[in-house]
Amino acid sequence: MSELAPVGWAPSDERRHDDAPVEAWWWWGSSTDRETGSLVGVYVGIELRGRRFDYWAGLVREGEPYLYVEELDGTGLRGGLEIKPPEMWAGHECDVPFRQWSLGNEAHGVLLDDPTEAWGRAYGTPVPVTFDIEWYATGDPQPLDRGYRQDGEVDVQVELTEGVLSFSGPGERVHVWGAPYLPTSFAMPNDTRGVRAPYRRSDGLQIDQVLATSPSRGSRWWVNR
Repeated sequence: MSELAPVGWAPSDERRHDDAPVEAWWWWGSSTDRETGSLVGVYVGIELRGRRFDYWAGLVREGEPYLYVEELDGTGLRGGLEIKPPEMWAGHECDVPFRQWSLGNEAHGVLLDDPTEAWGRAYGTPVPVTFDIEWYATGDPQPLDRGYRQDGEVDVQVELTEGVLSFSGPGERVHVWGAPYLPTSFAMPNDTRGVRAPYRRSDGLQIDQVLATSPSRGSRWWVNR
């Protein structure tokens, strides 16, 4: 990978497109515990519609409740991709175009024993949480309709009430503008096991993400919708 923007893209493509009616950025990361083999993963997503936004973040751990953070149809958009709605903060900083992003939040999420509760009122056990994620590219961006996706890796620290959870592993990201990001459904291999991380959009659409691992594919995020 070149130190400059990959062919076909400009550094400005990483930033907000102010003329776009909607624009979305998403990041995912996962790992497998070396000793137990249990899955762990995070995701962060933000969708802008003018001065309003939807924001999501989640942590999944095999055998643990799903930690879910959302701010739908929110206000408090600051410069760049910083948001400061009531009682939370989140930032998304492009350190090097197409090479590195820094993500963080300070918020209250909910622990959900049944992950599908995220599609409703998301009643659960409220908990404070802080995400600190570094995302690094491992390949050049690949074109999507109205944007691109890119493979990478993540270094993650999540501060929970019981301590700090740290892990590193494969990641990916998506950036699209001009239309919402609606993930494509994939048929998961039959030899997978996984943990669910669903979320809801402010337009009412329900997305069912699954972090799964298999001997043939390793760990990765899948979507059913």
